[in-house]
Amino acid sequence: MRQPTDQQPGHRPVPGLRAAHRSTMLVSLPVRLPAPVVALAPTVLALLILVPLAAGDPDVGPTSSRGVNATLMAIGALALAFRWRAPATVTALTLLSGQLPLAVALYGFAARRGRTRALVVIAVLAEIRLLIPFDLGDLSTLNNIANIIEDPLVYGAVPLALGLTAHQRARAVDLLEDRNRLLEAARQHAEERAAAAERARLAREMHDVVSNRVSLITLHAGACQVAAPNDPAVVKETLGLIRTLGLQALTELRGLLGVLTPASDEGPSLGGLPALVGESRRAGLSVRLSIDGPADGGPEPSPAVQYAAYRIVQEALTNVHKHAPSATVAVTVEIRADGLRLSVVNSPGDGGEDPHLPSGGHGLDGMRTRADDLGGTLEAGPTPEGGFAVRARLPLTADVPAGAT
Repeated sequence: MRQPTDQQPGHRPVPGLRAAHRSTMLVSLPVRLPAPVVALAPTVLALLILVPLAAGDPDVGPTSSRGVNATLMAIGALALAFRWRAPATVTALTLLSGQLPLAVALYGFAARRGRTRALVVIAVLAEIRLLIPFDLGDLSTLNNIANIIEDPLVYGAVPLALGLTAHQRARAVDLLEDRNRLLEAARQHAEERAAAAERARLAREMHDVVSNRVSLITLHAGACQVAAPNDPAVVKETLGLIRTLGLQALTELRGLLGVLTPASDEGPSLGGLPALVGESRRAGLSVRLSIDGPADGGPEPSPAVQYAAYRIVQEALTNVHKHAPSATVAVTVEIRADGLRLSVVNSPGDGGEDPHLPSGGHGLDGMRTRADDLGGTLEAGPTPEGGFAVRARLPLTADVPAGAT
């Protein structure tokens, strides 16, 4: 059965409120009954029990006529079948019926709609209706007082209190469900962001490894291709360099794809810069390396910082190979107490680029991301002399976030 939407003056409906089904019973049963059974049970019981009682006993009902009482009881019983669809109308009809249908309708009205103006009005009418059969002037004994307040309390106040409690419980359950949905969506979003960050990190690592090593391999292969046929020593040396670079690339890729923790003591560090610069020199690039620090007793950069510095220098040299292969390059690393400064500055080239070395256009972004992840900064741009400079400042220690470096 489709339930109507809650609409209360001054009260914002809770999305997805299902009080009609959850508030039928305050005490959970071991077996959950189907909704049609719960909706029709009061009607069936009233028709089978209360209507015959009203037809046989004139005291059961609001009038002294057995036929009228049975008819009113039957109308009230049938109306209870629609108490979740039109709770206010059903409760108003049961005011003329027996006490039990009125109590069930009051409970359903309070549980479905909560505290509203209509509920207050009908509750007052219900209490008056339950007081009518009694002589309000006979208050001489406690027994008479108890008899007078028994019906308004048992069939009026108690169902109202239980219904309002069930309504609030249903609202709380809905709010918790909405909160859980939001938390689950936030968790999934965080997982997606973490996965995207990890994919970006892997792409950055793959770019740095493949771009540098394969670029050098391509340069050496070109040099081998143009080498004099009668100079096998040069060819042999070049092929050896290509083999060495290929093995280094495979080793780094294996560590990247296997353990996924390159920023450790086993990963590239500042100690590997001389070999890195030597590889560029053997490929024909004029490179000068200067490493200053740390001072005696001074702190050394953490493995994550050394790894990021190594990759930044590696990517900067790769860019020089691609865009200014005839330039001279100065690589400077300074380690001070307040951080690590590095710069890769190349002079103007001859205007030619190596057409065999493709460029994906992500190198500068990757270098900036490495610096940002560690809380540092990186600037890259042309120099006044017409060359290009990459300058970075990194802290000596840094807490690496998930997916960084």
